[in-house]
Amino acid sequence: MLGSSIFFIFCTPFYVNIFSFDKLIGTPSDYVYLLLLSSVCTIGLYLLQISVVKVISAFTVNLSYNLEPIYSIILAMIIFKEGQELNFSFYIGLILIILSVALQTISSLKAKKHKPF
Repeated sequence: MLGSSIFFIFCTPFYVNIFSFDKLIGTPSDYVYLLLLSSVCTIGLYLLQISVVKVISAFTVNLSYNLEPIYSIILAMIIFKEGQELNFSFYIGLILIILSVALQTISSLKAKKHKPF
């Protein structure tokens, strides 16, 4: 944190000389968008995460977060036709990840079934 602050202090004069000072300050609509993003995308989703953890285990929630790169790669393959450079090891890794998710789901369902209310 301290290093980034020092870096920012030293780089700001160069930035102001290259770009206009207006871009550094921003417009009022920029601040409205920043406030909206910080409140909805940070605080709102954090509250949703807390409510989800009450229903689903924390491991399953974190597993879904960790699968986001896989979702992105699959969507890029489908939408942008970007699957040409993916090799055999990627598909093996993808199968292992999907298998681990399936096994986790099965084990959590079995644990719920055997658990008394």
